[in-house]
Amino acid sequence: MVNEEKECYNLYLTTTRSCINKPFKVRENFDGFEETDEYIQVRKLVRFFAQFRQIKPRLFFSAPFKLYKDLSYVPIKFYTTHKATTVYSTYMKQLQEESPDSDHNIQYIKNSLKFIGMFCYKNKISIEEYITYSGGSTYSWMKHIKEHDVSIYTMFYFTNLIDIIQTTPKDELELFLGNIVSNISEYKTRYDTSKNARRIIKEGFSRIGKAINRKGGI
Repeated sequence: MVNEEKECYNLYLTTTRSCINKPFKVRENFDGFEETDEYIQVRKLVRFFAQFRQIKPRLFFSAPFKLYKDLSYVPIKFYTTHKATTVYSTYMKQLQEESPDSDHNIQYIKNSLKFIGMFCYKNKISIEEYITYSGGSTYSWMKHIKEHDVSIYTMFYFTNLIDIIQTTPKDELELFLGNIVSNISEYKTRYDTSKNARRIIKEGFSRIGKAINRKGGI
């Protein structure tokens, strides 16, 4: 077995056990595992996650337990079905509608700030340049939103966000931002009235900008 397969299986184990508040132990010995039906499912999942990078494995494994509170076990084979993808999509929409101050969104925002900081450092750009930076024909931040690496709430830090959205072709917006575009005003209102998210984003970008300058990234 390759490392990606071992990591995928152990993530399934730890996530599904954590969702029901049960203790867990990662599997270290995989001798004979390749002869089992579970291995076939793991191989499918590794290929699936590689093909659809926007799907986050940990959230994918958590989704059934979050939507159906009475679950005590979900076999790994379920996650290779179309229903699992539907459940994940439903769960992600549910999370998207949560307050920016929810536990999930606060953590998502913190992860987004780290991601943006590393992206700016690697590409030798300032935080202010992030929103207009493009590695191709599309703004990089739109790809990051689509792949769930960046929360839309972090983007309201940039005062020219709405102007950029309004000047971007409609088909491009639909492809990368989906229904976020049609609800952008509502997200902006949530951001403006948030108790913690807005503060965390502003403070986070300030710290990241200073850190990038100290490291000589720009």
